[in-house]
Amino acid sequence: MTEQIISHAINLLLGGVVSYIFALYRQKKKENDALKAGLQALLRDRIIQAYNHYVQDKGWIPIYALESINACYKSYEALGESGVINGLMDQLNDLPNYEPHQKG
Repeated sequence: MTEQIISHAINLLLGGVVSYIFALYRQKKKENDALKAGLQALLRDRIIQAYNHYVQDKGWIPIYALESINACYKSYEALGESGVINGLMDQLNDLPNYEPHQKG
């Protein structure tokens, strides 16, 4: 009888520990998913800003800026979906890395 009580107590305790660990895991996963989504949104925004500035406004991009944007894109891509950002990056990478001379 005592062994059964101890066995039930151990089962209850282990079940509680497993449930607690699972609840912690779910909470951490939810936090990590939110951080991932937030970071991806910030990187996407930075790439779009660079696209607007260099492709649409200037027509060229300095090497240091292109390297920075490519580093952002590499991180962005590692986080998952790329979507329309691929096309923007293609256009950024196709820009000359020097300011075109204007004919006067």
